[in-house]
Amino acid sequence: MAKLNPYLNFEGNCREAMTYYKECFGGDLMLQTVAEMPEMAAQMPPDMKDQILHSYLMAEGITIMGSDLNREKPNEGNTIQLCLNCDSDSEIEKLFGSLSKGGKIVETLSDMPWGGRYGSVTDKFGKTWVLNFQKENTMK
Repeated sequence: MAKLNPYLNFEGNCREAMTYYKECFGGDLMLQTVAEMPEMAAQMPPDMKDQILHSYLMAEGITIMGSDLNREKPNEGNTIQLCLNCDSDSEIEKLFGSLSKGGKIVETLSDMPWGGRYGSVTDKFGKTWVLNFQKENTMK
């Protein structure tokens, strides 16, 4: 079965953002620069050689990809959020704390009527994350 994962676009700070996400989630991070693709690098201005062509973070249950190369200027919108369904109270606390450093808490972690613990944060790169830990199944 196919798996869905976010592919995030950045404006020159992909390396910083993906390194930050690795600090938050752990896992293995692969970064490929424009310079590592000689055919592509030859077609780009010299100041683009250190830009991230493709990145890939694999952590337990989480896959995030990203790039600095965009066909058009990225515009942060409010139609997509990255949802993390956590396995424990300690996990949601840790991830919420990590992602909120340098960012903005949108909704503090709170118990919800659906039996979950939920909160949301916009990280320092402008990406909005919603976190949920389903403590009990009240939706039948």
